[in-house]
Amino acid sequence: MDALIPEELRMLQSTVRQFVENEVLPLETEYQDELPPEIRDPLQARLRELGIWALSVPAEYGGADISTLGMTLVSEEIYKSMLSRNLIGGGVNPLLYNASDYLKEKYLHPVVRGEVKSAGAFSEPNAAGDLGGIETTAERDGDDYILNGTKVWIRGAHEADHVFVLARMKGTQRHIGTTWFIVDAGTPGFEVSRRIPMMGDTTLNELSFTDCVVPAAQRVTAEGGAWEAAQRSLNRARFLIGAEVLGMAERCQAMAMNYSKSRVTFGQPLAERQAVQFMLAESEIEMYATRAMVHEAARRVDLGEDLQREAGMIKVYSTEMAGRVIDRAMQIHGAAGYSKDLVIEQFYRAVRAVRIFEGPNEIHRWRLARNMLRD
Repeated sequence: MDALIPEELRMLQSTVRQFVENEVLPLETEYQDELPPEIRDPLQARLRELGIWALSVPAEYGGADISTLGMTLVSEEIYKSMLSRNLIGGGVNPLLYNASDYLKEKYLHPVVRGEVKSAGAFSEPNAAGDLGGIETTAERDGDDYILNGTKVWIRGAHEADHVFVLARMKGTQRHIGTTWFIVDAGTPGFEVSRRIPMMGDTTLNELSFTDCVVPAAQRVTAEGGAWEAAQRSLNRARFLIGAEVLGMAERCQAMAMNYSKSRVTFGQPLAERQAVQFMLAESEIEMYATRAMVHEAARRVDLGEDLQREAGMIKVYSTEMAGRVIDRAMQIHGAAGYSKDLVIEQFYRAVRAVRIFEGPNEIHRWRLARNMLRD
């Protein structure tokens, strides 16, 4: 697979790697999960100077038009620190590419320029892994729609200027009738009703919509046209999850390697212990397999193939792989790995979430088996 990676993408990956190592890792001694604006803003300005901004956005909208394979390489490097996860901006919700000129002008271009922030709201208290069960409704009322319902586990909504909301036309069931809307922050009837502290040093949000009036011009898809568009977006997110958790695993594996060579117990470095060697070897094997899966799938997506089946498999295997690799790194470090002196415990908590988000792994296994048996 390495031979199939173009030189320009290797150079991009190297540039991002150097940025993370030189600009972000030194900040880990002072900051845990998020950087304050006075630190984050200069770093983002530096990224823009390097051309590392709006990477996946088509060139016609002012982006870098990087391929899916390129995005996996960038994500792999970015996620080697928890502090750099949200630094690269300008990413646009792909739903806007097929939206009206009005929506592109109002939302797409300002996001690419870094002037506003966006969030996506689809999960609900009774519908997270099963989006066909969403209960938030939309009802046409002249030139407007009235939205009612609750969204939960939403990232970044508390500081977003607008939110993409998945609702169903009132009276419809399951996938039929699901529709995407954009709701501006401050719209009457829409509020961030609760901020929810999460295990991985992050905070998610609960949103409420009570007779929230949304102009018909802010309907993104046709009525009932959301399901197919949502699946395309989620599939791409699952490929990138594989690259993201691979970056986490690689960072912890490198730390375990270095520590095992310097830490001496009973007169010998840990690296001389067969038990430790086996752990390091097992992690390397699993990371190699994940890297091959992610890169191959990304390359095929760039060729226009539909890899919905592979997206689910990658999501399951990569997230569980990363959990095992990080766990081994913590074990090799002993008490130091469990302490907040090192970032391993932070990765340990963060990686646990991705077995749940973007569809629980159990649902992906069930869908894969169901489709295998049906085919």
